[in-house]
Amino acid sequence: MLLLLGALSLLVLATVALDGWQRRQEGPRFPTRFPRVDQVADIIALLRDADPGLRPAILKAVSGEVLRAEITDTPPDETSLIREPRLERRLRRLTGETDGRVRAFTDQAFLHRGVDPADVADGDRSGPIGQLATATYRLPDGRTLVVSAIARHRSIMPWLLGQPLSLWVAVLGAAVAGLVLVGARHELAPLRRLTEAVTRFDGRASEPVAVTGGAPEIHHLTRAVQAMQERIVGLLGERSLLIGAISHDLKTYLTRLRLRAEGVAEPGRRERLIEDLDAMTALIETSLGFARGTAVEVGRTPVDLADIVAAEVAEHAAHGAFIRLSGEELQGIVVAGDAVALRRVVANLIGNAVKFGRSSVAVAVGRVDALCRVVVEDDGPGIPEAERTAVFSPFYRIERSRSRLTGGTGLGLAIARQIAEAHGGSVVAEAGSLGGARLVVTLPAFA
Repeated sequence: MLLLLGALSLLVLATVALDGWQRRQEGPRFPTRFPRVDQVADIIALLRDADPGLRPAILKAVSGEVLRAEITDTPPDETSLIREPRLERRLRRLTGETDGRVRAFTDQAFLHRGVDPADVADGDRSGPIGQLATATYRLPDGRTLVVSAIARHRSIMPWLLGQPLSLWVAVLGAAVAGLVLVGARHELAPLRRLTEAVTRFDGRASEPVAVTGGAPEIHHLTRAVQAMQERIVGLLGERSLLIGAISHDLKTYLTRLRLRAEGVAEPGRRERLIEDLDAMTALIETSLGFARGTAVEVGRTPVDLADIVAAEVAEHAAHGAFIRLSGEELQGIVVAGDAVALRRVVANLIGNAVKFGRSSVAVAVGRVDALCRVVVEDDGPGIPEAERTAVFSPFYRIERSRSRLTGGTGLGLAIARQIAEAHGGSVVAEAGSLGGARLVVTLPAFA
């Protein structure tokens, strides 16, 4: 439709341009700028020189749809007329009368645009005031010739019907375009609501979409999307239940194994068994926490993010870590959510920085407009640029040896991002100013 209207617009422009060129080639309709004044001058000269007996026939011949000429015994009342010196000078020049026998007037119906009738009575008469409405001439026998202009009926129909056909085609095209845009907007409104619902969908609960209009295909699409959301929610719930059940059963067997390991006589073997069992228990606990995170609904309790960060920094500093904190004195760094979950995000990021940093860790808290930020930097090996997105995947580790001494379970950053996104925020990895990793947590401020 847009291509069709564009082609139609080009055709209309070409047609209007051709019509204007043809009109310019024909030349002006009248040979002078003042055709009415020139015609009145000719009438005055004709009646002045004609035989008095021919005057009635001349008056009848020169009167028509534009001008009406008559001869009266007394001059007309000039109180309702406005004298027009400019047109009067032209009449005198064309008729050769210089003794004041020719007078020209205009009235309110013939005033030029922008001329106030209240200002022309005593104003400067040298400039243009209006078109010729009435002209008088005192004939040699003492009678007065009055030539009056007939005001045309100001109907727009002749103007409308006289326009080129291409103009009406353009008007029709514009009307069709408006109807198309209104109809398309009306039809796309359900799609916009469906897009917003799909964008809000996070896997915890399906987002209902109320479709009150639109084509049947849009209704079918909406029902299909809602059914897909319900299946995804069900699959995620089943996954969480499955992981939780497996973790629970494994913890039962791990507890039995630990009790049996305590009975091993050799101290070295007993310690290694207990260490492996503890590592397996920590891995299961972390996996269970990650699985539960996809089904936990986040509340909107105000949480002071600066207090959480300060408490976590103080705890690491008490264990001998060299860590700096800035921004803890700022006010208004409050977010909406779960304090325990947010504490886990901060603990994961600071714990990783302390573990992988060589000598120092820098933590900063701040707020920019409606967003609260926590920035954690270290001077460790950092995160390669190609892996700054992959590190947030579950069980992904930059250190490939999978050793518990050099790395964790690979779920810390995944859990941190999961919790941040559940709170409407994000966690990103960047290049740090200390030479190592830089993790930035962004959360919407509490409103």
